[in-house]
Amino acid sequence: MRVLFVAFFLLFALSGTQAQRIIYSEPDRDDVRNMNFEVIGKLAGQFHIYKGYRDMHYVSIYDAEMRQVEKNRLDFLPDRIFNADFLAFPDFYYMFYQYQKRNIVYCMAVKMDDKGKKVGEPVIMDTTDVTFSSNNRIYTVIFSEDKSKILAYKINAKNDKAHTVTTMLFDKQLDLIRKTRFVVNMPERNDFLEEFQVDNEGDLIFLRASGSAQNDNINKLSLIYKSAIDDEFLITDLQLPTINLDDIRVKVDNLNKKYLITSF
Repeated sequence: MRVLFVAFFLLFALSGTQAQRIIYSEPDRDDVRNMNFEVIGKLAGQFHIYKGYRDMHYVSIYDAEMRQVEKNRLDFLPDRIFNADFLAFPDFYYMFYQYQKRNIVYCMAVKMDDKGKKVGEPVIMDTTDVTFSSNNRIYTVIFSEDKSKILAYKINAKNDKAHTVTTMLFDKQLDLIRKTRFVVNMPERNDFLEEFQVDNEGDLIFLRASGSAQNDNINKLSLIYKSAIDDEFLITDLQLPTINLDDIRVKVDNLNKKYLITSF
């Protein structure tokens, strides 16, 4: 009787639930196994997805049933880009990308509308002169929680004892607020910089950790802070217990103007 009662109870409990519904799109003829893709977001009730492979770059738009309703080739992009990052708003989004032409690496941004088409011309966020052919991106673009601040940064780590950090802070309209270049001393042999974050006011924080490049056995940690309106930065050495840290993360608490650091 107990077994029958349990079976009846489970059947009754599950009878009111709905089965999971999975919707998927049909393969596109231009899709390949090694294609890069990025889910940009949902605009005007439709899903925007970036697809890129070699010199082919597209924005495919799908309806709620994952039927492709539009496909736009991004023919304004150069043949080869290093990356494709996106920041979505309710009615438009930005695409950030980098490419090299001769000895110059360009960090670019372009505004896209809810039809997956560019609005205006791409904007040059910054450039870097190089003496080699790069296969990796130089810049990293991060955003504040409310999306009002956009920050691009690069790190020159040629000098093991002092890394040069260059930051470009933009507002939501991609107008440059401030460009800053500063040097962070790296006293320990295995020091490295990580976890760059920008808050809603445009202030930048990141960490200087001492350990291996794989974030193992971190035993020293410093918090570096630079306000949006200053070129100078503040560095605070954090007092750690006699344990090693691993997988450090930083979260900005914009409401209370605090920075939370967590780690295993």
